[in-house]
Amino acid sequence: MNPQWNMCSKGRRQSPINVEPEKLLFDPFLRHIHIDKHKVSGMLHNTGQSLVFRVDKDTKQHVNISGGPLAYRYQFEEIYIHYGIENQQGSEHHIHGYSFPAEIQLYGFNKELYHNMSEAQHKSQGIVGISVMVQIGEKSNPLDLRVITSVFNKVQFKGAYTPIKHLSVRSLLPDIEHFMTYEGSTTHPGCWETTVWVILNKPIYITKHE
Repeated sequence: MNPQWNMCSKGRRQSPINVEPEKLLFDPFLRHIHIDKHKVSGMLHNTGQSLVFRVDKDTKQHVNISGGPLAYRYQFEEIYIHYGIENQQGSEHHIHGYSFPAEIQLYGFNKELYHNMSEAQHKSQGIVGISVMVQIGEKSNPLDLRVITSVFNKVQFKGAYTPIKHLSVRSLLPDIEHFMTYEGSTTHPGCWETTVWVILNKPIYITKHE
């Protein structure tokens, strides 16, 4: 194992976790989360473990994330899509021991303290992760999710890339008023414990076809 990934096995605040709703504490001082509605373009990549969307480096209008448990503004950079086989057990986070068919994770870096994702992921409060669970339904509700799912056939195999244009990150998400939050790590190596996690209460729905 890469020596820089020691946190993955030895860390004390590692993600993902199993959320036990009955143990959560209500914080009346948490603010609403704000996510800019700008559209962005980038590349979708099949890493072999997940699908990863990264914003084009020459993007002029960035999507900012603020509010909720965040003391700073964060700049959206990438999406990780985790999914299972046969529509089962795809999510990394569990809710009361239940694994959803898929989980979408939005990552951003602390733009007020750091210059980019590479620097921020090693530093305190460097990263925000917003997680939304994906459930199978008869209809899919976020229209902009189809911008991504419509090109899945182009990234079926490890190493494949395809461009995605004009994606509204905000439109991917359901009701963002209700969420739980904790301090953890990135769920991919090197598992740095620098991530403020926001897990949305409500899932989004996609069809089996998608």
